[in-house]
Amino acid sequence: MTQMDAALRADLHMHSTSSDGKLSPEELAGEVLRQNIHTMALTDHETMTGLAAAKAAAAASGIRFIPGVEINTAGEEEVHLLFYFVDPSMQELAEQLAAINLDRQLRAQRFVERFGELGIQLTQEDFQVPEGTFCHRPHVADALVRKGYATSRQEAFQRYLAVGRPGYISRMKLDTIKAIELANRLGLVVVLAHPGLIRNQSLTTAEALKTLKEAGLHGIEAHHANHTPAACAYWDKTARNLGLLVTGGSDFHAFKDSHGLIGSHLNTWHEVNKDIEALYDLAAKLKKEDA
Repeated sequence: MTQMDAALRADLHMHSTSSDGKLSPEELAGEVLRQNIHTMALTDHETMTGLAAAKAAAAASGIRFIPGVEINTAGEEEVHLLFYFVDPSMQELAEQLAAINLDRQLRAQRFVERFGELGIQLTQEDFQVPEGTFCHRPHVADALVRKGYATSRQEAFQRYLAVGRPGYISRMKLDTIKAIELANRLGLVVVLAHPGLIRNQSLTTAEALKTLKEAGLHGIEAHHANHTPAACAYWDKTARNLGLLVTGGSDFHAFKDSHGLIGSHLNTWHEVNKDIEALYDLAAKLKKEDA
């Protein structure tokens, strides 16, 4: 059996403590092994800091590893892009991520101020952000749980932190097309994450997707843990009809939250082998063109 034949189970969308996940990169790789996943991607939010540790842990367990990063564009509309085969040495990408995370640092203090206005006393220390990581809303949600203002992350988001709720603070907005163009300049594979969760449905019409493809979008994450089976089938068909890659991921963050568990998207992703092979073939082509 070849390495590609063995790629029967793949999870291409997961998060670690390097952004807002609960498991360290090494722990994540261990859980991936326990779930019999053969190919994994770490796609932390706007950071590449966990990639080296995850790659080493995956290699030690015989898991194929794809280094990735997830980037939020279009602000509150929650248009997310997944960049695959990234490298921390990519200066233009590193500079863009640094600018985003500087905004996160400033946003942390704004959260403190906003919750103070709501009569909830928080400090940045309450967020317990791991060293080398930046403040994300789940860190704030966990602080609210620890201090008794919510019973779970999910409740904290519903009451305070979701878009439009009283504790929400807007963040730096990247243009989706420009982010896709950045990925193209760097020879990366770029995929539209969880299209079924994008708030503004006008951004996922056939015409809108054609525009993204013309800009350089390579694929659609059709199989996502928070898509219904019908939505997975719809986005799978849509991607293939447009000549785009099909990918899938759990969007794992923690064992008990509103995101999926590792491998939970695989019930609907029936062409994993073919799709993973297409992903690697495209990556090799882009790398050759970029050389």
